[in-house]
Amino acid sequence: MALEGNDADTPAGASHQRLEERKRVDLEGPTLRVASGLTEAVKLHDVSSRGFRVDWPHKLASGDQVWLKLPGMDALSARVAWELDLMIGCQFDVALRPAVFAKIVNRTR
Repeated sequence: MALEGNDADTPAGASHQRLEERKRVDLEGPTLRVASGLTEAVKLHDVSSRGFRVDWPHKLASGDQVWLKLPGMDALSARVAWELDLMIGCQFDVALRPAVFAKIVNRTR
């Protein structure tokens, strides 16, 4: 299901508009690493070629560097776009190629 605009999964006050397809994946098993070196397993809720949303139990600020790692793939660098109630939305530093995006989305099938 593609989500567009400022939907219910984006915190109030988020200033971006979705310009592309976002896929709900609800994938458990990825890890997220922050600049301090802290790495934890996360639940990946959704992904687009430009970003993703995960559960994250620690405080992060907009602009903080993170790395999303999925099994069998290289870590993907991103920046925190927003944080709200133990969840963060991040923007990839480099947009995903279509094949990489498809590989992530197809993990849930």
